[in-house]
Amino acid sequence: MIVCASPSYLERRGVPQTPAEVSAHDCLAFSEVPGAADWRFAQGAKSKWKIPISPRLWANSLDALVMAAKDGAGLVRVPSWQVMGELATGNLRRVLQDYEPAPAPLHLLSQSSRLALPKTRAFADYLAMQWRSNEAFIARR
Repeated sequence: MIVCASPSYLERRGVPQTPAEVSAHDCLAFSEVPGAADWRFAQGAKSKWKIPISPRLWANSLDALVMAAKDGAGLVRVPSWQVMGELATGNLRRVLQDYEPAPAPLHLLSQSSRLALPKTRAFADYLAMQWRSNEAFIARR
């Protein structure tokens, strides 16, 4: 999960330098996540923060939140893959990168017997390739 905002929002409101500054910003929250009124941050293994936010906008669509962030509505906290394209084009800028929690693992389970279909293996290989290239892109941002 990463926090980002449009360049226009960051020019207008400033770039938060620490997690504590987030609560003073306009935040855009995903409404179907338990505890969405808190954003979690970490730095190393021992330093962790749970920052309460008062969202300016609640939505149950990550796409809607990303669009609102692009339009300058506030900070949004979304999965990195959700905003890869917007980061690449400069429509969004990543903030608080030093305070991002460790990435959550992603698993794909499939049948490992001879009955497994070649198209299932091809799909798994495609996903692995996409996630590896996306991780490299996100790490550079």
